[in-house]
Amino acid sequence: MTDQNHCSSTATKKRPANKESSSSVDTKKPKVGNRKVEPDVLAFRRLVQDCCSNNDLIKAMKAYEEACQSNMKIEAQSFYNLLNLCDGLGQRSLHVGTPKATQNNSQSTRKSKTTTHPFRDAEVDPEMRLKYAKRLHEHMQSLEFPLTETAYSALIKLHLKVHDTTRAEELLAEAEQVAQCKPRLRLYSATLLAYCHQGDLSAAVRVWHRLSQQRLVLSEKEYVSLLQCATTTGNARVFERVLSDLAEDVLVPCQETCQAILSWFQSEFATLRKQEAIAENDASSIIHSLMHEIQPHAEPAVLLGPVQCITHWDISQNVRINPSSGILLSGCLQDAQLGPVELSSMAWAQMKEMNETIASSGKLENDTSEYQGGRKGRKKTVLNTEERQQCWKQFTDYLSRRLSDGKTIDVVIDGANVGYFETNFPGSPKHVDYHQINWAVQHFLEQGKSVLLVMHCRHFSRNFMPESVRPLVQRWMDWGILYQTPRDMNDDWFWMQAALVAGPGTLVLTNDEMRDHHFQMLAPRSFLRWKDRHQVHFQLGAWKPGGEKRRELLLTYPEIYSRRIQRIEDGLVVPLVKRGDANRFLDGVFVAEDIPPEETYMCIRPSKL
Repeated sequence: MTDQNHCSSTATKKRPANKESSSSVDTKKPKVGNRKVEPDVLAFRRLVQDCCSNNDLIKAMKAYEEACQSNMKIEAQSFYNLLNLCDGLGQRSLHVGTPKATQNNSQSTRKSKTTTHPFRDAEVDPEMRLKYAKRLHEHMQSLEFPLTETAYSALIKLHLKVHDTTRAEELLAEAEQVAQCKPRLRLYSATLLAYCHQGDLSAAVRVWHRLSQQRLVLSEKEYVSLLQCATTTGNARVFERVLSDLAEDVLVPCQETCQAILSWFQSEFATLRKQEAIAENDASSIIHSLMHEIQPHAEPAVLLGPVQCITHWDISQNVRINPSSGILLSGCLQDAQLGPVELSSMAWAQMKEMNETIASSGKLENDTSEYQGGRKGRKKTVLNTEERQQCWKQFTDYLSRRLSDGKTIDVVIDGANVGYFETNFPGSPKHVDYHQINWAVQHFLEQGKSVLLVMHCRHFSRNFMPESVRPLVQRWMDWGILYQTPRDMNDDWFWMQAALVAGPGTLVLTNDEMRDHHFQMLAPRSFLRWKDRHQVHFQLGAWKPGGEKRRELLLTYPEIYSRRIQRIEDGLVVPLVKRGDANRFLDGVFVAEDIPPEETYMCIRPSKL
């Protein structure tokens, strides 16, 4: 195989062993075993962990007091666990905006209703929880144990539960100055939600501005609280800005968000009165100044349009749509057509740059997580930066050759995703189904499409690939459509880059929901919009007649319109949740049995005079 379609650098070869890696014994760091931990300390650690599992704060604090009386050297991690237990581990629900984690989470979340209220009832009253937390905090300070981001988040929430916003903001300011504390959304979320619950829109926007300075972006949970607070206070400009940002970050809003949107347009504040508009401009100048500075993304926020009119608003619920045309079939916007919402050239370039940085360097500068996301475990960076960059350059050079002289790539195929489809059954081989991959390749080639098949090099190793499929793989190589990605590098980043470099006309064939991309790229707006417009899903149908020994490839292309909040003519269209919305990056696991499977919308339009 030539270097035109695989990485032939040192990344595909075994590196020579050095003194430090000459034996398997020397390369492994000795594990920190429990044998070096005092038995009483180990027993206390396990007891605290068990109490966290059972949300038993009383038992944990009783054990803590006994440990203090015996002068036990309590570990830092036990302090952190106790602080989180004071916050109430058993009272937490899935944070809206969290990607789906496990089937168990899916089931449990389905049964519980997510709320924007930041506090819930608990067996131990908030004052006692805070008293325990202060005791732990003081003890940690005496031992010079630093507080982590999770510890600060727990302390902040505990003070908010007793309505002490002053101390909560002091702790927030302190956390921002601590090196061990890497700011995350949850550090700010509870304070923002508390101010919204109190109806203090100015303070809530101030916290929003504060977290945006850390390059953090709100989740749907914070957006819906801001919408509700803006409605309570009657601030149209804040509502419009929050709704516009929500439309960019959340493709399909949850039921509570839809209700918050509906509440505004049914309120008296949605009707424009001249004197009220003037008073709002004078009273809210600080809020609007802060909002102007909230720009966590590369592109400035684009407003959806006015949320006030001089008459009143007509609202139509459960409006059906013609999926082949995007035309609304009834309601106040009947016959209006939804359109596709594409990425701007700036956002496209930003995504390409981020993807390239992750592939060549391992992560983005601001990405502090050690996990890949999408249930793919911890990040694995074996190659050094020089080797990664060498492999990446070979790939970009290959793309340049493929796309030279006006040539295009119509479809990029995620070979592993296609090859492993429906192969998880008892006795199934460990390797991909190479014939399934070939069915996809043939499907597009027969349509005259230009194809790029991207697969990791391990799928072609002698010990992995069956001898019987070697002629098939050789044909892919002869056609010049196969690119083998190097070891220790994620093949996903290669097919992603190919699609981005090839341009807006290129589609990607994969059923991968790409949660790890969303997790690492730190550009959720751009990524979700790209995915919505360029991913092709597939199924395998019946066997073709005529003895072809090949199954039909059933494809689901992107709709001709975008299913998301958007402005049409002088109105707004809001997509409603439907059964099967399990792969949204919103409440993450929303699969409700009582929700219709049909795609419907809420339409809002100024009433005609």
